[in-house]
Amino acid sequence: MYMHMSMKKICLAIFVLFVFALVAGCTDNSGPSNATTSATGTTAPGSGPLYTAGDIVKSPTGSSTAAWLILGYDASTDMYERAFVYANSDGSWGYRLDSKTEKFSRTMMEKVYSQKITNKAPSSIPVRTPTIPATTATVSTTTTVTATTTTVSSDVKPSIRNIIPDEATAGNVISITDLTGTNFQSGATVTLMRSDNPNITATNVNVVSSTLITCTFSLPSNTTAGSWDLVVTNPSGQYGIYTNLFIIHGSANPTATTTSSGGIGITSIDPTFVAASDTYLPITVFGSNFQNGITARLTKSGNSDIVATTISRTDATQMRCFFTIPKLSQGTWSLVLTNTDGSTGILEDAFDVRA
Repeated sequence: MYMHMSMKKICLAIFVLFVFALVAGCTDNSGPSNATTSATGTTAPGSGPLYTAGDIVKSPTGSSTAAWLILGYDASTDMYERAFVYANSDGSWGYRLDSKTEKFSRTMMEKVYSQKITNKAPSSIPVRTPTIPATTATVSTTTTVTATTTTVSSDVKPSIRNIIPDEATAGNVISITDLTGTNFQSGATVTLMRSDNPNITATNVNVVSSTLITCTFSLPSNTTAGSWDLVVTNPSGQYGIYTNLFIIHGSANPTATTTSSGGIGITSIDPTFVAASDTYLPITVFGSNFQNGITARLTKSGNSDIVATTISRTDATQMRCFFTIPKLSQGTWSLVLTNTDGSTGILEDAFDVRA
């Protein structure tokens, strides 16, 4: 009897030890594994970027021939890297005019450019430098003299070869001593251009000859640092462009763009240029103090104002203005906004109309 009871106690003890070991083993295996999994960074649903590298996106009411190519996304700054991309003649996408890129707020990008067109590997989209046509000339020779007279046609495009100096610091006035090229005509304008920035138009432009121009640039202290395109436009509207030719270094003391206290601030517009062909064009304007009833117009000395026919105001910092750009309106225009309370804002040399 005693032995029988002892055997029962031994069996019961072994069973209890077995169950304890089994429970302890399960706890040890699940605890550390779950802790490691939950420690990995997980983005909350809906808070991540909508676009990935290669997405081509545009505003639903924007141009059908130009859009933005998404090159990447930086989570640390919550900004996309983007570049302008253009449609091919057959409607497919696309090509770039230069290798210039820029950073842009994810929130604003997804809000304004909400239409995704397609996705293409960025490396498959070529960069095409604008082709400058060969100079055409009419040569007339008389029989009474041995010299020949060459007359340059007024409808040829100017070309740009070089500029000296080719860099400056924002906030300074820089004198250009040697802007060289071909087919420069008296009355030509010289402009620095960069996507999403107001144009910078040269003053004191002197067309020394068909191959040399001197001029002056006054660079605002808040000018965006980086590479800028140089554009020379003849009075006929024909223009030549040299991409990324001029470098602007950032100023240590940038100033605000608002024209006056309580006035309208204009920071940028999109797009910044268009071809002149009676185009009905929406221009998105970014800034501050946009009020209900605001009006918009494009102004250029010697030309009638181009008044926005429709304005769609998103909020005090963003709106879309619809302009009809007439033919023969080539040149650089300033954007003027006016609120119903009389406050105004102006972005000088904001928009370029090309032939």
